[in-house]
Amino acid sequence: MIVIGDEPAELSTPYGPMRTHIVRPAAPGKYPGIVFFTEIFQVAGPIRRTAAMLAGRGYIVAIPEIYHEFEAAGTVLAYDQAGSDRGNAWKTTKELASFDADALAVLDHLKSRPDCTGQLGALGICIGGHLAFRAAMNPDVLGAACFYATDIHKGPWQGDEGRFTAACQGH
Repeated sequence: MIVIGDEPAELSTPYGPMRTHIVRPAAPGKYPGIVFFTEIFQVAGPIRRTAAMLAGRGYIVAIPEIYHEFEAAGTVLAYDQAGSDRGNAWKTTKELASFDADALAVLDHLKSRPDCTGQLGALGICIGGHLAFRAAMNPDVLGAACFYATDIHKGPWQGDEGRFTAACQGH
């Protein structure tokens, strides 16, 4: 299936505007949506290629820039020690509520699209795996794939203690 490779969308969040990259099938129709959370480097080449593969199989893929509060729109951190250090610093600096607000903004955007069926999933790699796990607690998310979910084995992040229990009881 032919895909449209990158349609940037600027989404509003309580923590400022967030660029989200949309990759979707070129053919008209309605498709399920996936929020795809990146690793600490943001929307790098491997993330773009994975999104294109998913879109080619009939999904609208929305990739938020997870560090929109700290980095200029379009920033991709390098796959080197400096990029790793910067991304790891942001992941612990960013407020937990901001990660969750970002997920809701992307899910709401997908649901509002006329080319989306309203069926939603979450996918993530590394920190994105952890964020996909968190997003999966939203009742609109029907499934999730969490690859190398960073720090998920440590349990809830600081200030998050009741959220996991409450969300799991609701499912």
